[in-house]
Amino acid sequence: MTDDLAVAASIGLDSVRIDVPWALAQPRAGVLDGDVVEAVLSACVGAADAGLRPWLRLLQPAVPVWFDDEGGFADARNTGRFWPRWVESCADVFGDVVSGWVPIEAPFAMARRLIPDDARRHGELVESLVVAWRDAWRILRGGPPVMTSLDVAVVRAPEEATPEQLAETNRIDQLRWGVWLDGLRDGRIDIPGRALRELADLDGACDIVGLAIREDAETVLYRAAEQGPERPLALTFRPTGSTDVERSRSIEAMWRSTRRAAEELSVTSVTITPFVDHPPVDDGIVTTAGELKSSGEAFVAA
Repeated sequence: MTDDLAVAASIGLDSVRIDVPWALAQPRAGVLDGDVVEAVLSACVGAADAGLRPWLRLLQPAVPVWFDDEGGFADARNTGRFWPRWVESCADVFGDVVSGWVPIEAPFAMARRLIPDDARRHGELVESLVVAWRDAWRILRGGPPVMTSLDVAVVRAPEEATPEQLAETNRIDQLRWGVWLDGLRDGRIDIPGRALRELADLDGACDIVGLAIREDAETVLYRAAEQGPERPLALTFRPTGSTDVERSRSIEAMWRSTRRAAEELSVTSVTITPFVDHPPVDDGIVTTAGELKSSGEAFVAA
């Protein structure tokens, strides 16, 4: 981690996102692993010493076994009992060294991965995640900025789509966009197949609207600005392409469209992911030896 931070600073980046691995940090309910906590604290201090602002991500695909055994995020009561305690622990331990919070990343992908084929239970899970976001906001607001990381994307129906295909396209669009951006703007949870629900403190429940995307940056930024709450925007970009040359072109296209949007919109930052290669996968912008790849040059040249 220390070497990666040094490389990030050397190429001119100013922020870094660091995971607080819930599954490792809390092996039992209410118990924090001191080694994991110390490692995250050390990474935050190392980032600051290198001139980087550390942002902490509080939820990863892997959740504690004990939390999952009780139903995980699919159980609203379980979520309301344990998730706020986790967020409070992070705020208490890391609040003095963190520059910003990303409580939940890619909620659409998380919900689809956990419950892919049961519409009723999927809707319950999505609602639980929205409430979990609101709860995290209540705990973290007023300190370092809180940013979403919504995995939005342009959703297109097939050509000559059937009514069923159009309905599914609209459902996916609402789950990616409307549930979160409309909810953060109006304070209501609107999940396909479920009754509309007002949720206290959901409206305006972020400092920055962060969007995790792979393409269509300009389109995505304008739609988020129009549909969501009046907040600055930020991008987390994962380049497309099977080779580094293709990913370089993807990054260059992203910068061109982001700059166009930024002429009218408030775009605070663009983050790239992944940063370093993780063999056998080599889709980072930096090699494991710390060498900047062509994709990295495309990113920092902007």
